[in-house]
Amino acid sequence: MLGFTYRKEIYFLFAKDQSVRAEKTKEKTIELWKSGNLKEKDIEDFQSIATTYSEKDPTDPVAFHLIARSLFWNLYRIGIYFDHDSLILHLGSEFQNFIGSSVLADSTLDSIFWNARTAESFSSSPFSDWENNKVLLFLGETHRQVKRPQVLVNEYGNLDRSKLSPEFQTVYIWLLTFNTMLAGDAQGLDKLITITKDPAYKAGIQFTPREENFLRGLGKFYKKDYVGALSLLRQAKSNNPDRITETSIITEATIFHLQNLSQKGIDLLEEFYLSSGKKNPEIPLLVAKMVSEKPGTKTKLDLTPEKKE
Repeated sequence: MLGFTYRKEIYFLFAKDQSVRAEKTKEKTIELWKSGNLKEKDIEDFQSIATTYSEKDPTDPVAFHLIARSLFWNLYRIGIYFDHDSLILHLGSEFQNFIGSSVLADSTLDSIFWNARTAESFSSSPFSDWENNKVLLFLGETHRQVKRPQVLVNEYGNLDRSKLSPEFQTVYIWLLTFNTMLAGDAQGLDKLITITKDPAYKAGIQFTPREENFLRGLGKFYKKDYVGALSLLRQAKSNNPDRITETSIITEATIFHLQNLSQKGIDLLEEFYLSSGKKNPEIPLLVAKMVSEKPGTKTKLDLTPEKKE
């Protein structure tokens, strides 16, 4: 019995040592990231230490949070960045389009989610990184697409941002903006835009007036407020055929199609497609869909599938 007690004490001392080591490595990793000096070896060391910690104390929620957190850094290694440009580029598209066809990205996001979920399930009360773990869950849930954007915004939209670690500040605003727009929550978008204008705001994602119109316009589109959406998206367009202009035009044409003005939508798409150098292969597909759904409409685009030799 005495031997068992000693072994138990040694076990918990070793587990505590692993906890302290993992926490120090986490803080070191954050500082390296902030200074722009985070290397692949640093990420691998963090992952190894977090895994060892979970093996020595397999019911400690913090251990599994740290595994999820260490895996998060892998997203940067494979070129996935949650910044202003990637948000604007992928507003209105599926999250999978942002991730791409990378099997590694999919498996990493799945592992992040399940380790963060394990951390939450093992915890009888919030631990020190509770809000950061919530961001990782938010990320995993957005990727899984099991819950609707409205549900995700309700579940994760009110996290205390002051408790978020620096590397999660921008990720949180990115995910919240992405899901709030898909949810068609115009009031929520206004709130987010207001947050980004606060002098105390430090998350890194801020919007120009044009981007604000684009964001609000897409939000109204998903809310099926088509009149409001058209007004804002037209203000967001420019003579430059960039992503904002292209998405605004595609959305405008889609609204025309939904309003039984399909020919007007087709004409709009054709004009943009030809003037922009026929760069987006999705536009002819959308035109073909409109033509097939609305008999009597016409297009001057060649919709004949290219033959493969």
